[in-house]
Amino acid sequence: MAKGKDLKKIMESLLKQKASENERAFLTELGFTVKNPTRQTVIMAALYKKAAAGDLSAIKELRSITGDSSLDVYRGAVTIVDDIKN
Repeated sequence: MAKGKDLKKIMESLLKQKASENERAFLTELGFTVKNPTRQTVIMAALYKKAAAGDLSAIKELRSITGDSSLDVYRGAVTIVDDIKN
């Protein structure tokens, strides 16, 4: 079985490969026009679309990838209101 470093190298190699015709069609369906897309491009475009649709886990992932605090979804304090009367 492949070890951690080997798996990482394999994944990096896969992500650097040119996008297939199906993957390029997927990018077009998402509304992206990219010259020479890689598989990583396809994944990032799909992640962006999910984040743009309001998927909080996708927003968090984009924030962690870019380090952009403007994507922070936890800006304000959370207030819990007990509105159930006994």
